[in-house]
Amino acid sequence: MSSTNILIQARTGSKRLPRKMLMNLGDHKLIEWVIFRTKKSKKATNVVLTTSNEKIDDELVDVALKFNIKIFRGSEEDVLGRFNEASNLYTSTNIVRVCADNPFIDYAEIDRLIDFFNCNKCDLAFNHQDQMEMGYADGFGAEILSKELLNKLNIITKGNSECREHLTQYIWDNPLKFKILGIKPPKELNFPNLKFDIDTKNDLIRIRNLITNGINLETTASEIIKTANKVNF
Repeated sequence: MSSTNILIQARTGSKRLPRKMLMNLGDHKLIEWVIFRTKKSKKATNVVLTTSNEKIDDELVDVALKFNIKIFRGSEEDVLGRFNEASNLYTSTNIVRVCADNPFIDYAEIDRLIDFFNCNKCDLAFNHQDQMEMGYADGFGAEILSKELLNKLNIITKGNSECREHLTQYIWDNPLKFKILGIKPPKELNFPNLKFDIDTKNDLIRIRNLITNGINLETTASEIIKTANKVNF
């Protein structure tokens, strides 16, 4: 029987929006939104915060401890290496990558992804954005791959700093070498024009506006989209 660990990729030192992980969205920090909503997954074996060894990320670790999830700290720039080491420490068959700039990550979409991956033969599956014209709104889902493939990527990309900064970059750069499958969204989430991740100050303002219109930690992805369309997000 396969097991799945969810690894949350988080750093405080964002270049475009420094310390965004610790910025407030309503009554909670961005990283708190991500951890709370991810922890609700019914399919995960463990939820692990993977962050850097840099002192600036100590505050992220403090939040993870408060939520009683696993923690792994490694290289700041070598994301692939960090994930590989974390997966060796907290072993499982498969690895889900959750990006911590997605405050509205939805556990039901994570679980949909895990089920899909277990039922379909592929190297990488995803439902986190509108790649390959799947139609998903950006910010509710994730990517999943096997621990075996992660170990292979760790070997293949040695010396390739660009690929090691992004966990699945090598796969996306070499689509003929891998079988990549996207999930078609249910109709209520088929809004590829909507983007709910936070990269810039403007993104932060837009997400805060949604929260003032009633979005909370428990709000489902479909309800978030309804609100977004109502307020011309």
